[in-house]
Amino acid sequence: MHTINTSNLNLRTDLVIEQKLLQKNEKIQEIDDIKITTTTLADASYTTISFNDITDKDNFEKVQNVFIKELKKYLKLTKSDSILVVGLGNSNSTPDSLGPKTLDNILVTRHLFLLGNVDSDYLSVSKFKPSVTGETGIETINVLKSIIKESEATKVIVIDSLKASKVERLNKIIQITNSGIHPGSGINNNRGEVSKKTMHKDIIAIGVPTVVDVKTIVEEILKEEVLLKENLIVTPTDIDFIIEKLSLLIGNGINITLHKDFKRQNNY
Repeated sequence: MHTINTSNLNLRTDLVIEQKLLQKNEKIQEIDDIKITTTTLADASYTTISFNDITDKDNFEKVQNVFIKELKKYLKLTKSDSILVVGLGNSNSTPDSLGPKTLDNILVTRHLFLLGNVDSDYLSVSKFKPSVTGETGIETINVLKSIIKESEATKVIVIDSLKASKVERLNKIIQITNSGIHPGSGINNNRGEVSKKTMHKDIIAIGVPTVVDVKTIVEEILKEEVLLKENLIVTPTDIDFIIEKLSLLIGNGINITLHKDFKRQNNY
């Protein structure tokens, strides 16, 4: 999810809080057992929302409220903004489906603005699922350049699944950043950078770690570096249920942030 070159650091993570060598400035606060870590680097800001559980209604609401508050800080919305929400990933692979599934919960309004007569409490919003290069044969960055131009978006929200270096962080962190994103970077399958530099628009990236390297797990247990012939990754057994909740939480959070009159959904 980051745009920092970490190849010489042997890091197997997309989470800035796991990249201690890169951190310049960090601020930590806690709200209702939810830890909010804000990290400032030379050219980017990251907010990490850490939580223990969102599988019950109360915790879901607490995390969602914190997410909304932090997302607003990054978007800095005006009434004239037009937003494109992009869900990266593969809907056929559950650990990689956070982006596409979140988009299923996003309220689209751009077509109504084109017709006119839209309530002032709503912004113009469009959404797009570019799928993965292995399915389309087209680089995500090239697809998005065309979609951003067509949608006339002033700001872009990109949602993707990430990779962690510790099992205990899986599905328990939401990372928000203005640095952009490298699709596929977590599994060493780097694609074109999606950032303000390449898209010429403000890019806000939202991600959740859903997988971790087997190599990382083994090394954590043995306390020494190991060599594996294959690059294997693992995900929790309840990933289907968790992705459903996370995609609803992030979708709700985006809708509430963009539309003052939006009524949140709760599928419990």
